[in-house]
Amino acid sequence: MFRSTLLLALIFLACFQLALGDEREEQKKLKAVSSDIRNIENALQKNAGKRERLNHQLRKAEIERSRIQKTIAELENQLAAFSRELSALRSEQSELEANKQKQQQLIYQQINMAYRLGREEPVKLLLNQEDPDRLARSLKYYNYFLTARAEKLDRYIETLDRLSLLAGEIDTKTSQLQERREQLKSEEKQLEASQNQRTSLLAELKQQSTTDRQRLAELQKERARLVEVLDAIDRAIANIPLPETALPFKQSRGKMQWPVAGKLRHSFGSRRNAKMTWDGWFLEAPEGKTIRAVHSGRVVFSDYLRGYGLLVIVDHGEGYMSLYAHNQVLLKETGDWVSTADSIARAGNSGGQTMSGLYFEIRHNGKPTNPKGWLTSG
Repeated sequence: MFRSTLLLALIFLACFQLALGDEREEQKKLKAVSSDIRNIENALQKNAGKRERLNHQLRKAEIERSRIQKTIAELENQLAAFSRELSALRSEQSELEANKQKQQQLIYQQINMAYRLGREEPVKLLLNQEDPDRLARSLKYYNYFLTARAEKLDRYIETLDRLSLLAGEIDTKTSQLQERREQLKSEEKQLEASQNQRTSLLAELKQQSTTDRQRLAELQKERARLVEVLDAIDRAIANIPLPETALPFKQSRGKMQWPVAGKLRHSFGSRRNAKMTWDGWFLEAPEGKTIRAVHSGRVVFSDYLRGYGLLVIVDHGEGYMSLYAHNQVLLKETGDWVSTADSIARAGNSGGQTMSGLYFEIRHNGKPTNPKGWLTSG
């Protein structure tokens, strides 16, 4: 029996280590895709003209802006948490101060009573009582009185000790709060500088692309680059299975919630220019609004891509993927598993957009499909 149990344990451990090794290998494959894209971008920038260099600078500026915005959001959360903790500490301090006053009054009353009885309380009780039963009751009462007095003194000392500790904790939290506020101010200044740099770069890029033909060529390059990324991802995840418990993507057709609530500015198939149509939806949404996964799956790309900005791609299995572009901040990393409605990003205008929102696509076997048939009516 023991040998059988040991054998099963060893088999389980071997399978677990194998699965862990596979998971790490899958992570390496997925992250290699992002690395390859960055290498291509860098190579292009070295041998490119002014427009390409401007695009490269825009990429750097938007990634830096995203980093600062993420830091600011984290600092604001910390400030809120510190404020709540400080408020709770001060509330406890006020309550203890009130208790201290009551305890002081009770102790004063008992000390006054003890003083009236005199220092030899037990002896006096013994000498003044003739009835043994009455004497026993008096001594018992006196012992209760002493015990109660000792307990009150102990509680009073505990209150003083806790108040002393609270004073130190409040000083620490106040100092931390002030430190985070100063850090937040510094980050906000950096963000303003980054925003100004981005505005200047966008203005220069606009001057470089003055004709519809130039803009069309740029859009075609961006679309071709996305297809290259999707092909690379497809090769990387060809043998990566989704959990067996995951609901198949096609079974959720028509039931999935929108990735973000917003006005539909551009719909699938509508004209983008004379020769191109939209492959997905552009939903207008304020900066910082939460973007949610429409279905469970695995993040296979979470990085910056020319023309799409900060982009998240989620693989849902059976050839289905969803794309979320132009984000302000990415909340998931390549290789992360996500559930339906998980927060994966914050809406923004990265990728050179002037309007804040989300560009959303659903693809099957690499080909774009109309989100309208997959999502709820809104």
